[in-house]
Amino acid sequence: MQLVFGDLLGLGHSTSSFGFTLALVITFFIAIGALVNGLVVYIIVQVLAERRENNARIHAYDQAHPEL
Repeated sequence: MQLVFGDLLGLGHSTSSFGFTLALVITFFIAIGALVNGLVVYIIVQVLAERRENNARIHAYDQAHPEL
């Protein structure tokens, strides 16, 4: 990922420490941020799906046992 952003911005073509620093900053803020955001969205989707299944199971149980 660092190489992709480095090529887009023209980084890595010189041995300056600024280029390496900027490439690392881009890697940490964009690549790791995107990964974390993706994981958070995945977790939220899984939690909502589990909640929907639990509510359906509770509703089915209540329909099968109306005396409770």
